[in-house]
Amino acid sequence: MIKTAVIGVGNMGSKYASLIQDGLIQGMELSAITRVRGTYREMLLPSIEAGIPVYETADELFRAVENKELSIDAVVIATPHYAHEELAVRAFRNGLHVLCDKPSGVYSRQARNMEDEAEKSGKVFGMVFNQRTLPIHMQLHELVNSGKYGALKRVNWVVTNWYRPEQYYTSSAWRATWEQDGGGVLLNQCPHNLDLLQWICGMPVNVQGFCIEGHFHDIEVEDDVTAYFEWENGATGTFITSTGDAPGINRLEISLEEAMLVCENGKLRIGELAQEMGGKEADYRKSSNDYFKKIKGTWTEITPVKEDKPYEKVLQGFADECMGSGKCVAQGAEGRKSLLLSNAIYLSSWERRMVKLPEIGTDEEVEFEGLFEAWLSKKRSK
Repeated sequence: MIKTAVIGVGNMGSKYASLIQDGLIQGMELSAITRVRGTYREMLLPSIEAGIPVYETADELFRAVENKELSIDAVVIATPHYAHEELAVRAFRNGLHVLCDKPSGVYSRQARNMEDEAEKSGKVFGMVFNQRTLPIHMQLHELVNSGKYGALKRVNWVVTNWYRPEQYYTSSAWRATWEQDGGGVLLNQCPHNLDLLQWICGMPVNVQGFCIEGHFHDIEVEDDVTAYFEWENGATGTFITSTGDAPGINRLEISLEEAMLVCENGKLRIGELAQEMGGKEADYRKSSNDYFKKIKGTWTEITPVKEDKPYEKVLQGFADECMGSGKCVAQGAEGRKSLLLSNAIYLSSWERRMVKLPEIGTDEEVEFEGLFEAWLSKKRSK
């Protein structure tokens, strides 16, 4: 059994702890938790009454591990973002496997440090990117990466169904602050979307971001974002998100050389070109003398089955990899990619210029980290 501690037993941490407590994750046992209050404590009463140790802080938990008072194999981290790096690094140095909630941190250097420590320790490092388990996203990933419809041409994603009222932001003192939260909609809601974007379409090479702070709410961080992307092959894309649009939508359009993919409302529509054009679209475009023909495409609609247990799949994949019998849904290194994307959008907006996304593991990445962190420090000190 993988003896597991959950650090940060709030909204998401209590969900992970409950799944383990209730025996829904094979091979995983809930062995410790940190600070738990109110309804979250009620959810975990069976474990607490059975004698599971409850630590007031993560530091107390780690000291118990280091003093040989607590024997565990893994930790699940579900704390505020800035703490992710420190907790993961300490866990790896104590020989523990780590599953970290999104995002990896606030700035990409934190994610890089976590990866480095994971590699040194030889332990499993996974990220909670549960939306990768949804069949509709898995099918999009397969269609784009298989090359069936050719290369990427354009991506447009409008995801404005993250609506939040004012009291969401005032419910906790740390929310919507640069000092404690580290950002707004990009860092809180959109790590899932940015992860899916790079997982399905690959990492862009250039980013132009436009972030509006406090546009719809009385907050200091961004709640309205528009970003423009460029890929190495010349493909372009836009990404629009907000917590102040109602009614919001979540519509992803991916244009490939030989088809259009549209994902919305749990359905995937595929508009193929081959039947109408009698061959490759590029060939038709060069040879056709029909100046005004409207290409309609041959459309099919797929309604993939719903995934009712995405978090169970994430935890089970982590447990399986810890036991050597499977793989995490998302490896820890994936967290760095979505964080680089959000950092680039912020930096571009702050500096009002297009930003080249650095290649991971290069000197340019270190330079990029320095630029972003200098700006973030200014935002935190205001």
